[in-house]
Order: sequence, then C-alpha cells, then structure tokens
Amino acid sequence: MMTDGSWTPDSPDPRPPQSPPSQEARPRKRTSVLAVLTVILLVLSIAANAVLLIMVIGLAAMLGGSLVGTGVEDTYLERVIERGPSSQKIAVIRIDGLIYDPLVARVRAKLDRAARDDDIKAVILRINSPGGYLTASDMLYHEISSFARKTGKPVVAAMDGVAASGGYYAACAAGDIVAQRTTVTGSIGIVAQYFFLSGLLEDKLGIRTVTLKMGDQKDWPNMFAADITPEQSEYIMTTLLQPGYDQFVDVVAEAREMDRDQVLRLATGRIYMAREARECGLIDRIGYFETAVEIAKERAGIKRARVVELVQPFGFFELFRLSTKAKSLLDLGPEALPLLSSPRIMYLWTGM
Repeated sequence: MMTDGSWTPDSPDPRPPQSPPSQEARPRKRTSVLAVLTVILLVLSIAANAVLLIMVIGLAAMLGGSLVGTGVEDTYLERVIERGPSSQKIAVIRIDGLIYDPLVARVRAKLDRAARDDDIKAVILRINSPGGYLTASDMLYHEISSFARKTGKPVVAAMDGVAASGGYYAACAAGDIVAQRTTVTGSIGIVAQYFFLSGLLEDKLGIRTVTLKMGDQKDWPNMFAADITPEQSEYIMTTLLQPGYDQFVDVVAEAREMDRDQVLRLATGRIYMAREARECGLIDRIGYFETAVEIAKERAGIKRARVVELVQPFGFFELFRLSTKAKSLLDLGPEALPLLSSPRIMYLWTGM
C-alpha cells in the first residue's frame, strides 16, 4: 500500500470480502398482477358491450314489432331483384318448406302489405314446398284467392325445385302457373301418419297402458294399441281422408278448368315433371323466374316494373323465436303427447 492511502495489487483488499448472492436473495419473478387485471377488465368490457348490443337490438326489434298490424307499410323491406320504376312494382313472396300455421301467417302478412301498396301491380308466388298440413294448405290457398279477388291484382305462381301436394294446392290459387323444366309437382292426394308405441312401452319398458272410454270410436286410432284394425282403418279413410281428397280434387278441377273425372285420373298421388304436367294441364308454362315476371307484367298491363321481394328484417326477437322453436322441437313433455297421438292429416309429398 502506498503512503497516500492508495491500494496496490500486492497489498490486501481493504474491503470486506463479499459472498456471492444466494438464490433466495435474487428478486423472484412475479406473476404480473397488472396483466391479470387487464384480462379481467377486457372480458368484463366485452360482456358489457355484448349486453348493451343485445339491449339495443331488442329495443329496435320491439319498436319494429310494434308496427306489425298497425297499418304501417314499412314492416317489410323491399329487396330489389330487378330495377324499374318505383310506381310499378311486382312483389315476390316466397313459400318455402313445410306448409304450417306460421308460414301461412307470414304469407298472409306479406299479401296484406302488397294489398295496401298501390304501386304493387302484381304478385309472384315463388314456391319451393313439398306441401304440409291439410288445414294450413287450405288456409294458404284461401289467403291467396282472397287477395286476388279483393285487389284484382294478378297472381303468378313460379315453381322452383318442388311444388307438390300442398305446394301445388297453393299454386292453384294463382291465375298462371310457371314451372321450371326440372320442377317436381303434382302429388294430388292426402296422407295420414301416426305412431304406435305399445311395443316400445310394454316390451322394452314394461309399461302397460289402460284406456277407459265411452263410445267405441272415441280413441280411434289409439297410439297405445297393439295395431290398427281393418274397421278402424276404414273409419279413418272415410271420415278423415276421403273428404280431404275430394276437396283437393275439386280445387284443382275449378282452378285449372278441368273435368273432375280428368283430375281424378291424375290424382293418384304420383308426381309429375314439368313437361308431363304441362301436357296434363296442371301448369300453364315451362320457364324460369324471368318467364313468370314477363307474365306478371302482361297480366298487369305494364311494360316495365321494379321486381322486389318482400322480406322481414331479422331482429333479436326473431332470433329468440327461432331458439324457442328449436327448444320446442326437443320438448317431449306431457303437452306434446296429444300432438303425437293424433293422426297428422297432410297434403304432403313424402318421397323426398
């Protein structure tokens, strides 16, 4: 060491020796509390925004739904298919899928909308349906016929892939019927469907049902019986099926201006492709949607037209109705039993 107090390499280090830092002394790597809080706040924010969005959509749907049935014509939107003058419109109304009460209600509402709008000069029914329930099919025919009679506006049926049984029944309300070359139509007839559960309940589950009745025919047909007797089968045929079959034949004979015996020869329940249906007199023209538009213009006496499809805006309550409907399809509670036990009388082509 030098006299002035400086340190040389040969002199001992005046500083106390330092031990290497232990593992515990190192700062522990902490989980970031800030990151966790950030994630939690982000999730809460997303949830809050989703709830707010649903409330806004629900309010809009509620306000829009309050317009239904009040005479306000903006309930349905007009999706433009072909441009033209707004004072000369042809409204397109779709009949898709199984014909049952909700579909009839939607078509009725759209027909009412078309009836109120003086700018709509004609209606095209775009049909893609194998038919459906007996009463619903007849109600649909009635609604279309009443619209044409009360408004005097031409109605043209444009068949897509399938317009059979109840779908053809509804088409008969139109003044003109156009089918594509590959359209399946016809199937003039009626069908009844029901279940027998006695084998499942007694043989598999050990459950035996007991039916007490007054009136021999009170429980015909009985889904808990072992089978249907010839007498019961005859009863169903004459009481339920024959009147519905005769009604179908009469509707076709009147609408197509055909002899009833001629319709009876066609009313075997079989289907027809467009060419054969045209030869039999069941349809008027073979063509595509554009053909139906030209016929509608001709019947309405106009040269140009704006072709619009009447569509309902999709809102929160519509989504809720769909989810409720899906739940009801899976609901096999006690209230569903009478629906299962009653025969389903249908104008339906079941060959799909």
